[in-house]
Amino acid sequence: MNVLQKSLTDYAIVQKYVGLFERMQQTPQDSIHHQEGDVYTHTEMVLNALVELPEFQELTAYEQRLLEYTALFHDICKPDTMEIWGDGRISNPRHALKGANLVRQILDKENEPLDFIRRVHYLVRFHGYPFHVINRRNPLRDAIYLSLLSDNKLLYIFAKADLLGRICNTHDEMLYNLELFREFSIENNIFGESKAFASDYDRFHYFNVDESYPDTQLYDVTAFDIYLLCGLPAAGKDTYLRTHLTDLPHVHLDAIRQEFDIDPTDNQGQVIQVSRERSKELCRKKQSFVWNATNITAQIRSTLIGMWLPYKPKIHIVYIYKNINQTLRDNAAREETAQVPLHKIMQMFERFEFPDVTECHRLSIVQ
Repeated sequence: MNVLQKSLTDYAIVQKYVGLFERMQQTPQDSIHHQEGDVYTHTEMVLNALVELPEFQELTAYEQRLLEYTALFHDICKPDTMEIWGDGRISNPRHALKGANLVRQILDKENEPLDFIRRVHYLVRFHGYPFHVINRRNPLRDAIYLSLLSDNKLLYIFAKADLLGRICNTHDEMLYNLELFREFSIENNIFGESKAFASDYDRFHYFNVDESYPDTQLYDVTAFDIYLLCGLPAAGKDTYLRTHLTDLPHVHLDAIRQEFDIDPTDNQGQVIQVSRERSKELCRKKQSFVWNATNITAQIRSTLIGMWLPYKPKIHIVYIYKNINQTLRDNAAREETAQVPLHKIMQMFERFEFPDVTECHRLSIVQ
């Protein structure tokens, strides 16, 4: 009989957020893929399988902590996403994506360093991918994508523990796919390292224009620069602009609201229309400029970049990061008329999505 060497309650983070983990004890799992029982039992089995793996023991202390936190939180949102089908089967659609967003918020509130937050976030988000990448439409693109946002070696090690921490009828098939993922990543030089593109331009082209040839070296046809700011209110975007990029025109949504006397709670149709038209006027002139707004989701950023792309700009995303606790303190210290309502900041914090290097030619993170 396997004797558990670790308990989830050995971790202070679990004790602090015990309510989230208690829910997992009441959440059943699919009888085909998880015969070991509830989500809590599976999570504890995964944790113990992980720390016993030789590959885990060879990692640095920092990498081990990354994977331990991934184990703790990888299924944290299964209670929120459980669906029971007519035949009694259970699924948890999008639980990894939701869990990644939740762990991002928790670790930020706990004042963890941004690098740790981002890496755990992506490991949780993609923890199931190694079992399926080889069967996807374009496995090379997906494996490259994982290497850029996460770490295929760490994903492989965690997925191995995830498989060992369950009782299922598909063990052999899943292990086969997992080993294919490892060999595929090694073959393409993306196991434990990010894909090395010839240039930022080639990487952007591969993910946004033509994904067929990741190693083709293309002629850079960009003619001007667009700096798209990304960050919560009170994170310091305006402060950054006062010391950087001061010579460039700014398309500033708050300034347009003031110009047309439109309150942030009013209909924003005119603000959006005016701001987009002004940005396109600058694009037609091949004039570099700054787009100053929160831009908190990938969809918002993608829509803007797609609008500008025909003009052949070089896209820079400047992510202004400030810990949420400090952000709230700094917002409260502003003049009352300049303060953003607390609930608005928290709504955006909950919806926030990290910008990544596949969205742009260059990603800068300012802390």
